[in-house]
Amino acid sequence: MLETMVALLVTVICLSLLSSSLKLFTLFEKDRHDPNELVFSYVQFAKFLKKDSQRTYIDLENSNPLKIMFIKEEKKKDKKGEEKIDKAGYVLEMDNGGNNLRVRRSGPDGGNMTLLPIWGATFAARDGLMEVHINEKGKRSILYFKVDKAPEKEKEAEKKTEDQKTDQAKPAKGERPADQRAAASHDNSAD
Repeated sequence: MLETMVALLVTVICLSLLSSSLKLFTLFEKDRHDPNELVFSYVQFAKFLKKDSQRTYIDLENSNPLKIMFIKEEKKKDKKGEEKIDKAGYVLEMDNGGNNLRVRRSGPDGGNMTLLPIWGATFAARDGLMEVHINEKGKRSILYFKVDKAPEKEKEAEKKTEDQKTDQAKPAKGERPADQRAAASHDNSAD
């Protein structure tokens, strides 16, 4: 009889230890879950920006604090097997219910991909950089995504650098070029 009571007591103690350790483990996993979901969505979206695209850039004219519009130039093969570049527009925004951050493809053949359940988000876009300000329960995060500069901006930047190079090579108004000044000073020193 005593042995039965001791065995029963040991069994109850083991079950209570197992139950409390299981509760502790699930509580620990629940606390760790939120940051991992944020990191996972960051990695997922960063891979999406790079996947199958020759160039990804922001459409600054149509972006605002409620959404960021960006364009992916994707390499596609047509029926003849020749590669062509297909431009597809995408929007990073909150969904209509306002509870999820999502990416959707604009146009008639569009779809969407939910990235993260959140309370709210605002967006900021500069040429070559996306900022997503995320508000969660008791937390704030900022995600940065680097993309390519818009094609027009690249051409303007190249033109400015070329103009600066040609301006540096030209002498100032009323001034002789550097090689003529050097020759003139060389002639005077010979006298």
